[in-house]
Amino acid sequence: MTSLPSGWTLRLLGTLVLMLLPGGALSHCVDPPDIPNAVQKTNVGTLIPVGMVVKYGCRPGYELIAGIRQGHVTCLQNSTWSSALNFCQKIRCPAPDVNNGTQAPMPRPGEETYAFGDSVTIECDFGHGIKGSINGNAQIRCNHDGKWDPAIPVCEPVCAQPPNISHGQHSDWRKKVFVVGSSVTYKCDRGFSLVGKTSIQCIAGDEVTPTWSEPTPQCEEIRCPAPDVNNGTQAPMPRPGEETYAFGDSVTIECDFGHGIKGSINGNAQIRCNHDGKWDPAIPVCEPVCAQPPNISHGQHSDWRKKVFVVGSLVTYRCDRGFSLVGKTSIQCIAGDEVTPTWSEPTPQCEETQCPVPHIQHGSQKSPLPHNYTYRTSVMFQCDPGYLLRGADRIQCQADGKWYPQQPVCDLGRCSYPPAFAYADRSNHREFLVGTVVTYSCRPGYTPIPGVSPHLTCLTNFTWPKVSELCQKISCSKPVVENGKQIYPVKTEYTYANRIVFQCDPGYILRGSEGIVCRSDGMWHPPVPFCDKTCGRPPPIMNGLHNGGMKEYFPYESQVTYSCGDGLSLIGESSIYCTSDGVNMMWSGPAPQCKVVRCPRPEVENGRMTPTRQPFTYGVTVRVSCKEGYLLHGSRESQCQDDNTWNPPVPSCQPVQCPKPDVQNGRMVNALDEKMWYNVNESIPFKCSPGYHFSDNWYLPTTDSFSITCSANGNWTALPKCKKQSNTEECSGVRESKEFVHCDVPLTELRTLLELKKLYLEIQKLKREIKKL
Repeated sequence: MTSLPSGWTLRLLGTLVLMLLPGGALSHCVDPPDIPNAVQKTNVGTLIPVGMVVKYGCRPGYELIAGIRQGHVTCLQNSTWSSALNFCQKIRCPAPDVNNGTQAPMPRPGEETYAFGDSVTIECDFGHGIKGSINGNAQIRCNHDGKWDPAIPVCEPVCAQPPNISHGQHSDWRKKVFVVGSSVTYKCDRGFSLVGKTSIQCIAGDEVTPTWSEPTPQCEEIRCPAPDVNNGTQAPMPRPGEETYAFGDSVTIECDFGHGIKGSINGNAQIRCNHDGKWDPAIPVCEPVCAQPPNISHGQHSDWRKKVFVVGSLVTYRCDRGFSLVGKTSIQCIAGDEVTPTWSEPTPQCEETQCPVPHIQHGSQKSPLPHNYTYRTSVMFQCDPGYLLRGADRIQCQADGKWYPQQPVCDLGRCSYPPAFAYADRSNHREFLVGTVVTYSCRPGYTPIPGVSPHLTCLTNFTWPKVSELCQKISCSKPVVENGKQIYPVKTEYTYANRIVFQCDPGYILRGSEGIVCRSDGMWHPPVPFCDKTCGRPPPIMNGLHNGGMKEYFPYESQVTYSCGDGLSLIGESSIYCTSDGVNMMWSGPAPQCKVVRCPRPEVENGRMTPTRQPFTYGVTVRVSCKEGYLLHGSRESQCQDDNTWNPPVPSCQPVQCPKPDVQNGRMVNALDEKMWYNVNESIPFKCSPGYHFSDNWYLPTTDSFSITCSANGNWTALPKCKKQSNTEECSGVRESKEFVHCDVPLTELRTLLELKKLYLEIQKLKREIKKL
């Protein structure tokens, strides 16, 4: 549910109250009155119901008038507001109480306090001041909480203004109030030094009037001592009656002959009395010097303007343009015999500069010179045929013995891009220097023109041999298609890339591609097609269709497949193909038939059938299997035929039976039980005829019987064999054990073996009897 905007809930409630008033009158008030220095505390809407009270609170800096507990107005029955008197008044601060000072202005007549926002200036009496104030006064303001901001200051005793001094001043010369603890620092003008304490502090003194802690310092003029220079003099000398120089005075130091000042050009130096009483720069020393370094022809040294060369001075010589220096480039002033300094090396000389003889490979000078190549000599070059000059053809010998510009090079020349020939591509070359051979090859469909070389060589005049054409178009033979024709185009000559489209006469179909193209090898591709005889439309089928569509002609070995509509079965071959009898074209067989075929669901008692789906349409094959104890009579598989029958017929499952057993020289114990068939698990006891015994069970007495049982697979358990008796049973046993005699077994052991064998056979017979139970 969507909530109402702020204020709407109150408005709706007010409207509802008005509607419920007696007589249905909709009385209300609007716009509560504005009260000076007050703000509404009740949130109301546009329509305010009768009886609603709107509360007010005072703005910051204002408070309720004494005796008024709350400010409010009420909406009356006549839709007006109750009287709204001013109930907020300014907050007031108490008058400040300042010792040794006064405030201005004083409170208004009849008042003892100040209103919120009033400002008061505190002025201290003479000899007093406010800490932190520059001029000794301070201004405070009545705050909204009835307190002064900042807090009411204190007028403290102060020191007198610190004295001024000649040629100097103190750090707080703008400040007028110096309370106890304030400090002042003095400093002098340039050229004067401070005598006394640098800083003085305002202290309590006699605990009544503060005073300064130290006497006022003074500034005295700074002076420098007269310089003492050996092997030299100073000018000017100090003033008469003085032995020192004043700050800012300058003195020139001049050395005696054979001496000089290190670092000076003319041997003199000027020093100045500094503000710290020291000379600036420091007083120089007049040292022994070397004679002026010699001048040289066609050159000069680096310090030719300099007149003083002290020990350690270094002079570097250089030659005029076109001359080279022979000797040491630099010479140095050294102590020598420790009395008169001298130069360390002989003076170098300047000789005329020469450039090496220029040589250029694959080129020559236009006018070789027979003499040396000196400064500003010029040489011009030319290249051999087939070469181009790279660089300037004229060079000049420079002052440093090098040629300028640098010596040119003769590079092998090159031809422009080789000519382009129609239907030909050239070998891939990036540069075409003189002698470069470019080989052309004809594009697919074109062959070289006999007698025209495909190789072009860049000549020494940077041109290519003149050749007009290189390649000519390849042609294909005119194709012929029997029983057909060309649709387009028909030409007298067919060349590379020409395409031909063929069409066969009615009754024939195109074998191969309908379009062929003349290839670059002069052969048609694909090969030229031929028009072959065809079969007509395949035979129609009722209630079905074939996949041959609406085609009129079908080529040899074309195959069509028939299909029937829903619910119909296809009877016959589903596909036929176009064949030939050697002369005519024909279909391989008639069309199949579409029929409704539904074979009845096979019912096999005591058997299973797969699949079990319905319906059983034409061609469906079912497979039958019998339950255990039943035997299948008939074919295991059967298929639904087009006449709605199963072929072979559906088999049946018959109970398994064993046939009457045939035991030679034996008979059933009970002749009345004899019959042609016996059911599964049915047993028959047998005895051997008189004079016979069971050959596999010779140990049984002739009076005992042997039982056989009909198995689930329709076979009897092992039938007994009755063998004619020849001697006693013991003899038979002995004959059976004759093999043991031939093995040289003692008679006592042989008797034991026979007894064990008889015992084993008795155990086997007992097991069979137990199994029958």
